[in-house]
Amino acid sequence: MNIGILNTGNIGSRLARAWAAAGHSLVLAKDGEDRKIAPLLTELGHSARLGTQRDAAEFGQAVLFSVYWPRADAMIDAVGDALDGKVVIETMNPLGVTSDFVHFHDHGFMRNNSTAEYLQARLPDARVVKAFSLLAAPVLEAGAWTTSPIKPSVFYVTDDHEAGQITRRLIEDAGLIPVNAGPLMIARQLEQLGVLMHQISQNEYEGDTDLVRLAMTVIEASPGPLVR
Repeated sequence: MNIGILNTGNIGSRLARAWAAAGHSLVLAKDGEDRKIAPLLTELGHSARLGTQRDAAEFGQAVLFSVYWPRADAMIDAVGDALDGKVVIETMNPLGVTSDFVHFHDHGFMRNNSTAEYLQARLPDARVVKAFSLLAAPVLEAGAWTTSPIKPSVFYVTDDHEAGQITRRLIEDAGLIPVNAGPLMIARQLEQLGVLMHQISQNEYEGDTDLVRLAMTVIEASPGPLVR
């Protein structure tokens, strides 16, 4: 599959490695200085090439919209109608930033909206899927879970069944476990789950930096619930 990555940052670079290893072809764009991804392009060889944001959007049958939330509108303006008809996998969380560069959840926005619904409204002809939003970049690699008895779930939501199936395969290609969480509106609950994970990291692990170690997963009882 042809995949465009709009912004090859911490998340995009890790998924680029996994998807290149799975045989996909990539065009990588950087929201900022593209020289920062030169080592990654060298590493990926013929599987990937550098492009502008619009190049990546036009190239991809699926496009990873892995953009810092305050930059979302600027990215939408940059790619325009190049995402029409495309599967657009967005990884964002509604994080604002203070003048002191302290990040915070925008609870006012989250009350009646989600980044996925906002993106779909701005890109009405795109096929938006929310996924990969609850894992910190360092644990998005399958190798981070080699000593764990279970792999993390990647929850995805969308109103487009085929786009969901494509995303499901790409989650599996990244070495993780896809879980269909329902329609796009459920992105609101996923973003609230992100708030919960921050609270767990602060209170159980005594530090927000420990969020990079955490994941949510769905576990099935075996053989099933015990009935007495």
